[in-house]
Formats: sequence, structure tokens, C-alpha cells
Amino acid sequence: MRQIIAHASISRTASSTSTERSAADERWTYVQRHLIQRYIDPAQRRKPVATFLAFAVVCICWTVAPVAQLICWFTAVLCFNTLGLAAEAAYRRQYRDSDLRAQTKYMRHLAILYVILGAIWGSSVLLFFDQGPAAGQFGCWIIVGAMLYVPLNRLSLVPMLLRSYTNTFLLAVLVCSVYSAWQLPEPQQHFDGWILAFVLFQAWLINRMSSDTQKSAEDQLGLQYDLEAQRREALEAVKTKDRFLAAATHDMRQPVIALSLYAEYLEAYPESHLELAPKITGASNAVNSLFNSLFDLSKFDAGEIHLAVEPVRIAQVFVGLQASFEPLARAKGLELRVRVADAVIQTDSARLKRMIGNVISNAIKYSRPGRKVLLAARIHGPRLRVEVWDQGIGIPAGQIDEVFAEFYRVEAAAKLAPDGMGIGLSLVARLAKALNTRLAIASIEGRGTRVTMEIGDIDPDPEKRKLALECG
Repeated sequence: MRQIIAHASISRTASSTSTERSAADERWTYVQRHLIQRYIDPAQRRKPVATFLAFAVVCICWTVAPVAQLICWFTAVLCFNTLGLAAEAAYRRQYRDSDLRAQTKYMRHLAILYVILGAIWGSSVLLFFDQGPAAGQFGCWIIVGAMLYVPLNRLSLVPMLLRSYTNTFLLAVLVCSVYSAWQLPEPQQHFDGWILAFVLFQAWLINRMSSDTQKSAEDQLGLQYDLEAQRREALEAVKTKDRFLAAATHDMRQPVIALSLYAEYLEAYPESHLELAPKITGASNAVNSLFNSLFDLSKFDAGEIHLAVEPVRIAQVFVGLQASFEPLARAKGLELRVRVADAVIQTDSARLKRMIGNVISNAIKYSRPGRKVLLAARIHGPRLRVEVWDQGIGIPAGQIDEVFAEFYRVEAAAKLAPDGMGIGLSLVARLAKALNTRLAIASIEGRGTRVTMEIGDIDPDPEKRKLALECG
């Protein structure tokens, strides 16, 4: 039996952790992509406002600054605003639906443009610093401040662009202010560090404001993602319930119809009771097993599962399992072997039997005649390791991650046992979580499968253990 086990295995806990990490990454990606889109979408409305404010600076400084400087500066604003519009339009055409990596790469290229725009607007200080009427200078400073703070709410959505624009803007203001101050006549020449302090304060204030804005936007988009995810889950739950009802109705029909036919035949031919009794029992057991599985799934979904925890001797559990499944295995031409190192565990006996029994049922169902199925238990450190080995059809490596999903069936399994619903391993996974059990599966297609259940809550009292006890 050991030679058939595959090297590809999956741990239920690791798979769950990986799924949670993947969901968190997907959520983060969604938020970042939509932050970029939320910034880019209204950009066309912002550029005309920036052009108008640049024109206002030119009008105020027309009589106090060299005309050539004003024309050059205004032309630079127009050119780079136009380039910005073109770049943002290109994003909407080519990158809006791209993955986050492609969008981030494009934002890095766009950041270069924002560095230049920040430098242009910061250098506007050269046009009016200590030149002309105080009212005109005040008006220009108001416009410069507006160009720094008005786009802040949107720029905060894309920190890369925010840093490129505001850092260059403030640095240009600082350099140009210091330069202009030192160009004043000697009696007025002074620079006591107030400009540097002012710029540093603005940098701190902008960083604080942008962080709060970005956090608020991320929370909003995260909530939007969560609501959409819940909507999808609700729709999927409805579809799952529909599949659930369809599959349950289909699977229940066969044994119920069989019971009806047996009852009619028995009524017509009472002397055939010895022949019909085992068939009636088998059909009844099939219906009972199906109902038990469906009830357990519904209780798990409703969060109403209650465990009856008590001391349970694993050897007694295996005796019951062997009695239940050996006739089924024999009828299919299989040999069921049971090996157990006895131990006492604190668990729910009925659900423990159901968990292990579902795995054995799968092993028998998906094994061809003439093969063997092994049920074994041994003490492994502080836990009890229960294993079910089979020489069945195995599971393709690409489908191992899916076998614990509800209603999922391997294609070859569906052909070998068309009457299955695909809920057996799903229920096993849920029971394993409830019973403090680590679940793992290893398989190789065409050769066999091993399902390992490491059960905690083992009683440490050595007097309650019996070693290498063979059942049956």
C-alpha cells in the first residue's frame, strides 16, 4: 500500500491560509486600482482650471515682470497641461482595465510629468516675489497656494503622483524664494530661515492631510469591495442551494423508488421477505446516510452544530466502522483492512465516525474490484493519526485543491460512481475543523489516495492506551 501514495499533498490548514492571503491580496489590488481610476477619471475637468489660474498670474504680473518670462512660463504651463491631458486620456484608453502592475508602471512615467508641473508652478514665485503692489503679490500667493492645496484631495489617492508634484513644488518655491530674497537691495536683504520653516511646515501639513484622505478613500473602497464580495457570495449561495436541492432530489429518488418497489413486491409476494430484507435495509441505509450528511451540512451553514464531547476509545470506533463498511467493501470485491493503535480521545463519537466513515466510503466507492482499502490509526506525538489508504482512481494534481469544495467531483470519479453528490469530503473538512483535526490528502492519479486525519484532544493517560491492536 505504501508504494501507491503520491508525493503531491495538500494541507487543509495551509490551503485555508493561502486562500485568506489570496483574498486579502485581491482586495488590496482592487482598492489600489480604483484609487488610480478615481484620480484619473475627473482629470480633464481640472486642467482647464489650472490653465485659467496660470492666465490670472500672467495678468496680475503683466506690468511688473518681464513679458518674455511671463510668456515662457505660461507657454510651459499650457504645454505640460496638454501633455497631462494626453497622458491621462491614454491611460483611460489602454490601461484602465490592465492589471495593477501595468497601471503602476504607467503611473511612474506619469510622475515625471508631475515633477515638471510642480517645478513650473513653484518657479512662478520668480514672477512676483516682492514685485508690484502688495495686493497683486497677495493674489499671486493665493493662486500658488490654491495650485498646491486644491488638487491635494485627488492627488492623495495616488501617493506616487502626490510626492512627485508637491515635493518638487515646495522645493521650487523654497529655492526661488531664497534666490529672490537675496536679489533684493542690500538694506532689505535678509533671510532668517522663515521661508525654510514655512515650507517644512507646509510639507508636514500636506503629508498629514494626504494620509488622512488616502486612508478614508481606501476604507471606502475596501467597504465597497466587501459589499460586492458579499453580494457575489449571496448569489453563489443561492446557486449552491439550487444545485444542492437538485443533487439531493436526484440522489434521494433512487433509494426511495427502490424502497417503494420493494414494498410493493413484498406486499404481492410475502414469501420473498428473506430475499428483499437485505435490499430494503441497504436502501434505507442509503437514505439515512444521505439525510445525515444533509442535516450536518445545513447545521454547519446555520452555525448550529453542537458537539457531544466525551471520552471515546478509538478501537471501539474502528470496530463499528469495520462492521459497517466491510460488507460494502466485500460486495464490491474489495478487501478492507483495519489496523489501530488504541487510544482514548475527547471528542464527539457520532461525528468522528461520520468523518472517518465518509472518507472510507469514498475510498470504497472510487476503487475498482480486486483492490485493498486500509484504515489505520497510530499515536503520533500528542495527536492520533488516522489514515485511509486506497488503491483507487486517484486525484489529478490540478484538482487536489478543489476536492473539499461542496458538490465538486473529480471527472473520473463521476464516471465511476455517477450517483454521488460531491458533499462527502466537504462534510469531512467541516467536521475536521469542528473536531480539532488536521486534514491532509495525498494522491497520484490512477494509483491511489491517502487521506490523513490528525486528531488532537488525545488523552495523555498511558493506562488507557493499547498498542498495535488489530480489529477483527
